[in-house]
Amino acid sequence: MGTLKLKVKDVLCLQENPTERAFDVTFHREGKHEETLRKAKEESETKPMCYYKVTNLAKSNFRVVTVTMYNPHVTDEEVRAFLGRYMDNISSGRLLKDSLGFWTGKRGYQALLREDPSGFGGYLHPPAMFSLGADRGTLFYARQPPFCRRCMAYGHVLASCNTRRCRFCGSEEHEARDCVEPKKCHGCGSVAHLWRDCPARRRSYASAAGGGARAEDGGREEPEEGGGRTEQKESEGGEEKRRRELGQKERWWGRKERWLGRKERWPGRKERWPGRKERWPGRKERWSERKERWPERKERRKGERV
Repeated sequence: MGTLKLKVKDVLCLQENPTERAFDVTFHREGKHEETLRKAKEESETKPMCYYKVTNLAKSNFRVVTVTMYNPHVTDEEVRAFLGRYMDNISSGRLLKDSLGFWTGKRGYQALLREDPSGFGGYLHPPAMFSLGADRGTLFYARQPPFCRRCMAYGHVLASCNTRRCRFCGSEEHEARDCVEPKKCHGCGSVAHLWRDCPARRRSYASAAGGGARAEDGGREEPEEGGGRTEQKESEGGEEKRRRELGQKERWWGRKERWLGRKERWPGRKERWPGRKERWPGRKERWSERKERWPERKERRKGERV
């Protein structure tokens, strides 16, 4: 169909805007949208495309980012401060819950990728694995390029990585274990301070007053009693196992003692058995007599009923 070679099945909706003297075209697939823009740019100097102006109304850098923090006490402001190094217009986090209503530890954000000609696909992508101080996290979004966990770069995976690159400063002359460059803040990327002193973090009253907040926690508020994560310690599990084994052993000795008592009483039962056997013929004779008298009892009861 024309210079752009469009087909009806490729277009979802075609709307006319008389006020702007324009047409708004919506495609089914994003690939067809990008292909049409490329053709329109190539044919912009030829007729009839030279009489039209093609404007991209779609936000191809829009992403819905799912962030997973293994420490649920990391605040939303801290995560947004980290994403702000790579994205713009970051929305507030939405807690993602399962079908039963439990929070899964994941948060959803809407943001726009920043343009970067040297980046993968022309955009600046945040690392898929990151750390905020001692708290680690991961993120995922649609059309996310392959990510390498060794060099922290996009475009390939760990299995095919053959580069020697520092994941702290990005230098290719040394690895992370040999890096001597000053450490950067995990949140804002500044070298003037570390993550525990980052102004983007929400400090607690105790840390601001120099009180009970620990330095290694960076002033983060302590969770309320009962609000922390539960951990099953190995020592407690071993103690419970020993108690269970001891209880089974005590019950076994009790069973053994009862069995020995029964064994001691067994000879007496064996001696009483011949006496019972001798009395059995008498019981058999009495049973035969009762059986013979049964018809008489039956007739007598029948006469009484009449």
